[in-house]
Amino acid sequence: MRLRALLDTDALGLELLGGEDELDRGVRGVMTTDLRDPSRYLSGGELVLTGLAWRRDAADSEPFVRLLAQAGVAALAAGRAELGEVPDDLVAACARHRLPLFAVHESVAFATITEHVVRQVSGERAGDLAAVVDRHRRMMTSGPAGGGPDVVLDLLGSDLDLRAWVLSPTGRLIAGPKTAGAPGAEPPLSAEVCARLAAEQLAAARTGRPGPHRVTLEQTTYSLFPVDGGGRTAPGAGDVRESVLSDWLLAVEADAGDWAEERLDLLQGVTQLIAVERDRRDAARTVRRRLAQEVLELVQTGAAPAEIAARLRVAAPVLLPGLGTAPHWQVVVA
Repeated sequence: MRLRALLDTDALGLELLGGEDELDRGVRGVMTTDLRDPSRYLSGGELVLTGLAWRRDAADSEPFVRLLAQAGVAALAAGRAELGEVPDDLVAACARHRLPLFAVHESVAFATITEHVVRQVSGERAGDLAAVVDRHRRMMTSGPAGGGPDVVLDLLGSDLDLRAWVLSPTGRLIAGPKTAGAPGAEPPLSAEVCARLAAEQLAAARTGRPGPHRVTLEQTTYSLFPVDGGGRTAPGAGDVRESVLSDWLLAVEADAGDWAEERLDLLQGVTQLIAVERDRRDAARTVRRRLAQEVLELVQTGAAPAEIAARLRVAAPVLLPGLGTAPHWQVVVA
């Protein structure tokens, strides 16, 4: 969202004290601080809220504002409750560093501003992510160039701060955020947690309860979204047990119970995308099995070595992609 939109929202009680030319800056988040140096907690684009408790005299304003400007924050909003008015030295420092400055009316809580910004930013980012998911779905539908479900899981983490994993019905980890194994990052899901989540999903599927299902393990709440069979099995047709034992699971580290419909719809779109990838992998395995069976039948029926070798040359790029694309390889049939 833009700073101008904040100023136009009367309920936030913001008064512009400087930086009118910078009101088209984008706001990516919000942070409340009274630290003299909050820069280590800033990543850029934040609206910084402060009660001015860090200011002891006029000389403190310049270094504080300089650190904010260097961190790339969008703007500073100072509360009037502590000093009554925003000091002139803070106004001057913000002007020198081209940092927009707002005064917050003493009747408005910082929590009110924070909630408004988070709600607006989350909605915009969800809309952007939905467009990315839709584009990625089209790419994967037309072929494997989309990059698999890992790409979308990474987008869920970077754009919506949602950690998510794709699991098999037995709890095998199929895909997860790439950051899970990075230095200093949180450890990935344990095999025990994966198995328990898969078991919870199977139990819920047997009862016919609609997803997402919520479960708490080790004081962490997960929302489980079934990656169902799509068009493979029509409702009421086929063996339900076959569907339950073949469908994947999207586990999100969050409680979806109070999510808005837009976010739930977005996650359903993610499951559809993952279903496309699963079907693509299933189709590739079917082709490999068929080719392997054809070669095996040639051997069992005593076909000529030249015929077997010719069939292997055709099948090798599918059965053994790395070997099949090598510049020099041979098929030897004894």
